[in-house]
Formats: sequence, structure tokens, C-alpha cells
Amino acid sequence: MVAPDTVTDALSLVAQLGFLLGVPAWLAWAESRVRLVATLSPVVLCYASGIVAAQLPGARFDAGLAGGLVAVSVLLAIPMLLFPADLRQWARLARSTVLSFLLAVVAVCLASTLVFLWQGPRVPAAADVSGMLAALYTGGSPNMNAVALARGVDAETLLLVNGADVLLGSVFLLFLMTAAKPLLSRWFPAFQAVSPQADPAASEDHDAPVRPWYLAAGPVLLSLGLGGVAAGLSWWLFGELVEAMIILLITSLAIGCSLVPAVRRLPRSYETGQYLLLVFCITIGTQADLAYMLQAGSVVLAYCAMVLVLAVSLHWLVARLCRIDVDTLLITSTAAYFGPPFVGPIAKVLGNREVVVSGMTAGAFGLALGNYLGLSLARLLGG
Repeated sequence: MVAPDTVTDALSLVAQLGFLLGVPAWLAWAESRVRLVATLSPVVLCYASGIVAAQLPGARFDAGLAGGLVAVSVLLAIPMLLFPADLRQWARLARSTVLSFLLAVVAVCLASTLVFLWQGPRVPAAADVSGMLAALYTGGSPNMNAVALARGVDAETLLLVNGADVLLGSVFLLFLMTAAKPLLSRWFPAFQAVSPQADPAASEDHDAPVRPWYLAAGPVLLSLGLGGVAAGLSWWLFGELVEAMIILLITSLAIGCSLVPAVRRLPRSYETGQYLLLVFCITIGTQADLAYMLQAGSVVLAYCAMVLVLAVSLHWLVARLCRIDVDTLLITSTAAYFGPPFVGPIAKVLGNREVVVSGMTAGAFGLALGNYLGLSLARLLGG
């Protein structure tokens, strides 16, 4: 006979799993249908849902379940976000696009290092925060989450950095969409058309409604296979599962797979990766210590603000010396600091469709590069 406590625990785990998987699924569905969800962002709502649920009387989320979901969601999301990208197109972009994006990457790494040397003692886990910011402002949130997982960053710090990113990113994005071009056009040259050609596989609409969600089984199985290979290599090389090494190996293997056209055409790959990131966000939210976050929030916000302001300043100053045109500057800034999803809206604001392909490709390159840079910088600064 099964003990009542065992049945209760099992039902509790099922309920927790349903919440952690169901809420992100609904928010992903509602993003294109409910204006409030689109305005606030499913990422923000997932974090908020997790935090609120954890504060409810009697709520207790299983640490083992949460830890497993955090690891699995990130390790599966990374390759699925990279599969649709044609990184070979990076070499075919205009020189100014490549140069401007690389300047943004160098500026982010330098700014993260300088702020760490100046303010590091005041911020808990400052080396990890700098590594997370380098990954975030090179690739995006998936990279920041991967670095946090690999470095064993606590849930509170990760939430604080995410919160700072939402606040600072909103202000910076508003600037890019309004005053940036009129203001910077006074100092930067005008755009000269280069007409880059899009790769058909890369430009395919992976969000087509005619493709059912069960087709996501293909990229999920391939991601699981890459995860198994990475774990096996880590065990073979080190005699243990080293999370940082597994993440770097998965990134490298996924980049290799993305060079195959059939892999780039796998349906529902990118969307499934985004959904898994939402699962990661809500799960992290349930593990947060709200009192600690309220105490440390202003310090982390100031640290992140200094990194962002310094990185943007350095990037734009050197870009001015290199005579990068204003549209290329703004689209590569968008690709670096916000990732591929924001390239289209910024290109529309700029009134320049020609920069979409180069911006998307730069963003995909940053997504592939972010894990390497973030982990390397965190290791360099913090050991």
C-alpha cells in the first residue's frame, strides 16, 4: 500500500510541474494575442509569476525539480536557438557591419572589466555579474542564463541582473527608436546601400502557423543528442560533468550543426528554444529570496547601468573614429545589446530594410559568441 505522504508529494510535484510548464506555454501563446502580455513581455511575466507563486502561503517548490528544469531548459534552448542561423553569411556582410559589431563586442568586454575593477568589491559575485553582462550584451538573455548556470550563480543575483536589464534595456531601446538617429546623424555618415543577399534557409518563416508544434520533436531530439555528446566528452576529459564545459561544447556542436541546411530548416526550433527560456525564467523566480533582492537591488542596478553606459560610449566613440555610418551603428548596437528579435523593429524605425539581413546575422553571431566571452571573462576576473 502506498503511503499517503508519498501520494501527496507526487501530486505536489505534478502540480508544480504543471505550473512551471503551463504558465510559460500560455504566455508564449498569448504574446501575439493579448496586448498586455506583449507590452510587459512574457519574460518579465514569467519571472514575476515565479516570484509571486513562491510567496503564497504554504507554497514550497521542490529544489530538485527546479534545479533539473533550470539545467535542462538552458541546455536544450541553446542549440535550438542556434540551429536556424546561417553563420557563414557573417563573412559576406559589409565591412562596416562586421567592424561595428566587433567594436560593440570589444567595448562590452572592456566595460565589464573596468566596472569590475572599480566597483567589484561592492557587488556580490561581481566577476560572475560582469561575465553575465558580457554574454547578455553580446548575444542576449540565453547567453546570460547559460553563463549563470555554468558559474553556479544564485537565483537572486540572476533575477536582479535580469531586472536591471529589463529596466535599462527599456530606456535604451526607447532612445534607439526615437532620438538616436536624428541625434547621431550629426556626427556619423549617412548609410550607403550595399544590398546584402539573404540566405533562403535563414530567412524562412519558422513561425508559420501551418506547421504543427509536434514537429518541434526534431530539434528537441537533436538538442538532446548534442547534450549527450557534450556530457560524454566532459566525463571523458575531466572524469566529471563540468557545466561550463558542457555549455561550451553544446554551443560549438550547435554551431557546427547550423552549417547544415537541413538543420537550419528544422521547424519550430527557434520558438521551442524561446519557450524553454520562459520555463527557465519562471523556475528561477520560484527560487528567489525576495528580502535579499530588495536589499541588493540598487547596487546591482547601478553596476549594470555603469557597464551599459560605458560600453555604448566606447563603442560609439570608436565607431565615429572609424566612420561607421549611422544606420549600421544603430542596427549593430541593436543586434549586440538586444539580439535578433529587435533588429526588424529598429530597421523599420530607421526606414532602411537593407540593414535587416546584416543585423539579424550579426545578432546570430553574437548568440553563438556570447557563451564563450561571458564564461571566459567571468573566469578571468573571478577565477
